[in-house]
Amino acid sequence: MDNIEISSTFSDETGMTPTHTSLPRLYADPELPPYMCPAPAAVAPYKGATFVIRDPQSGLVITLKDGKLGLAPGDKADSFINYDDGRGSHWRCVENKDRWLGFKNAVSGEFIGHDNNKKNWRFMAKVEAHNEWEFFCVRQHPDGGHELLMKHWGGFRAMQVGGNDNRELVVAGEGQGGMAWEFLKVHS
Repeated sequence: MDNIEISSTFSDETGMTPTHTSLPRLYADPELPPYMCPAPAAVAPYKGATFVIRDPQSGLVITLKDGKLGLAPGDKADSFINYDDGRGSHWRCVENKDRWLGFKNAVSGEFIGHDNNKKNWRFMAKVEAHNEWEFFCVRQHPDGGHELLMKHWGGFRAMQVGGNDNRELVVAGEGQGGMAWEFLKVHS
C-alpha cells in the first residue's frame, strides 16, 4: 500500500519545528464490493438512498432473514465488506407525498412496520405498501446516531432492541426513548 506524507510546522520555545507523519493512502479495492470502501460515515437517512442500519454498540444490523426482522451480525466483526450474505440488510429509504419516511427491504420489497400486538409489540417487514403503520420520522439521538420513530396516532413510538437475546426490534412504550442507530449509506 502506498503511503502519503503529511507535513506541518509548529512553533515551540526553539522556533519553527517541522513535523511529518506517514499515513496509508486510501483507495477503493477492486476486489471489494463498490460500497463502503473505506469504512463509511454514518449519515441521516434520506429518500432515494439505500442504507445498512446498524446498532453501533453491538455492531449488529437490522436484517430480514427467512421472513423475520431482527438484528444479525455482519460477516466479519467491525467490517463493512459484506453485510448481506443472503440476508436482507439493505434498506431503501422512501418518502411519501406527506414526507413520511419508509424503509423498504432491497431483497423482499417489504417495508419495516409494526404488528399492532400491544402485549408483545414487535417490528416486522411483511407488507409491500408504505402505509400508516410503516411511517417513520428520524431524529438525531443525543448520544449520536439517529432515533427511528414510528408514527403512532398523534405521536411517535421509538424503535428499541429487546426480546430474545436482544435481537428483536420492539416498539417502545409511550414517552420512552429508542436506540441510537447508524445509517451507513450503501453505494451502488
